[in-house]
Amino acid sequence: MTSMHKTWISRQDDAAINNKIVVDLISHHALHPVTARILAGRGIDSETAQSFLSPSYEEHIHSPFLFSRMQDAVDRIFLAIQNTERITVHGDYDADGVTGSAVLISVLRELKAHVDYYIPHRDTEGYGLNSNSVQILANRKTNLIITVDCGIACVDEIALATSLGMDTIVVDHHEFGDILPNAILIHPRLPNETYPFPFLAAVGVSFKLACALMIQARKNGISFSDGCEKWLLDLVSIATVTDMVPMIGENRVLETYGLKVLNKTRRPGLLALIKSAGCVLGALDTESIGFGIGPRINAAGRMDHAEIALKLLLSENENEAAIYCEQIERCNVQRQKTVADMMVSAHEQMKSHSDTKVVALYSADWSPSLVGLVAGKIMERTGKPCIAIGKCEEKWIGSGRSFAEYDITSAIKRAGEGILLRSGGHVQACGFCFTDSDRMQELLQKLYADAEKNILKKSSGPILPIDAVVEAKEINWDLVDQCEKLQPYGEGHRKPIFAVYDLTLQDCLLMGKTKKHIRITFRSPDGGMLKCVGFSMADRFEDLQKPARYDVAFELGVNEWNGRRDIQCKLVDIRASH
Repeated sequence: MTSMHKTWISRQDDAAINNKIVVDLISHHALHPVTARILAGRGIDSETAQSFLSPSYEEHIHSPFLFSRMQDAVDRIFLAIQNTERITVHGDYDADGVTGSAVLISVLRELKAHVDYYIPHRDTEGYGLNSNSVQILANRKTNLIITVDCGIACVDEIALATSLGMDTIVVDHHEFGDILPNAILIHPRLPNETYPFPFLAAVGVSFKLACALMIQARKNGISFSDGCEKWLLDLVSIATVTDMVPMIGENRVLETYGLKVLNKTRRPGLLALIKSAGCVLGALDTESIGFGIGPRINAAGRMDHAEIALKLLLSENENEAAIYCEQIERCNVQRQKTVADMMVSAHEQMKSHSDTKVVALYSADWSPSLVGLVAGKIMERTGKPCIAIGKCEEKWIGSGRSFAEYDITSAIKRAGEGILLRSGGHVQACGFCFTDSDRMQELLQKLYADAEKNILKKSSGPILPIDAVVEAKEINWDLVDQCEKLQPYGEGHRKPIFAVYDLTLQDCLLMGKTKKHIRITFRSPDGGMLKCVGFSMADRFEDLQKPARYDVAFELGVNEWNGRRDIQCKLVDIRASH
């Protein structure tokens, strides 16, 4: 199926961009005019540019004790350690839950706590605590449960845990309901919460609890060297990317320093994973995480059990790491093949899909573990929010993806009232389940109606924001180096997209072992050349005609091979020139 052409929206001449701010950025921060306009268009002025371009751990990281219940959580954990109580870290099965669990388990082990962990099976148990898992923990003689990346919506389950003699600390960042669980809640967005930064991933919240434990340990006379908490930031850097939290404020500081630590990591599990992903230690960035490391961690929970990924991250030697890494690589290969098959089925459904503001797809043959990936790909292709639903035994399990203007978690709750057994998630991602197959169409129709009411403009396809329109001759090492200064990239601060208009296509070749990619050479009116690589864009090959004229949208990068560094224009979209 050929990719839908995107609607290009240029930000270069955006009236909201203040030219004085651009001039100040150029003069005070020695920025290239193009990158200055990009920052100005993203709300960065001369006063905020310094902290944005040069985040400082010492100056821009908040005290963990600004969380209103942090001291309560620390006191309860140290009481458990003192009394040799069993602490169980109950994590979620995605990269955020796995890395967040690894952060806390690592510190609790350093504190000689009696700690174990529990991660539910994605398909058979589902998200968060459930009555069966609570009973399992009670049978283990657990005294204190620490939930990571889940728990804030588990009101009844935590009440059950309390009745069975277990206390609970909730470490979470997800959406919550009108009733909160009766537990110690460490969550940056709760009503009346005093923590100043609301956008942490769960791994970030776990890191805050870990830091607080180290601070308290020092007060208690336990030796933790100053700054040793920074060695946990390799784990924090992973889920800050994969969970798509805004790459602003404290997240930007954590990611900046996290990438430094990740590129020096000593963890056998991460070293094995980095090698398996084909990434290069010392050259890791957010793309390495987003396309290499993160998907492999998530693949364990999607195709087998997330416990494999957690064991990998906690591995203490190379042999142990190699065993778990091999299992994860098999999961990742299986994931890729299964998703490809599911996408063929999804495209067949799309052919007869009604013209609605939201896309809803389902199949009893789809793995619930992978429907979120399908929803994300369909949304990227169509520009519409999407839910995809699969089936495991008697349960229909769905996942949704949306844009910031349409809260898909709230939408599915509204549409599924009286139908869904449970639901949760973020503004841009949701999960839900139900068992009554006869009510499938009722759920979908209610969601279509909700989208019709709450999405103001009917989408005509995906939007491609162009950060800067440039001439081919402006693509040089100066601009590449300037763009390097804008890293790390992530949600809310995406890698800039450049466009060059009115280029003549000179050559186009299929490349790669499977011929999935294309390499194109363009000639500009001034005689200059622009070379682009389009990864997984072979479906556009037949449409490209020589010597027709095209507009090209791309990201700037560097290709390093055999000691040689070349500027690489990574193709994002291409259209016929007007």
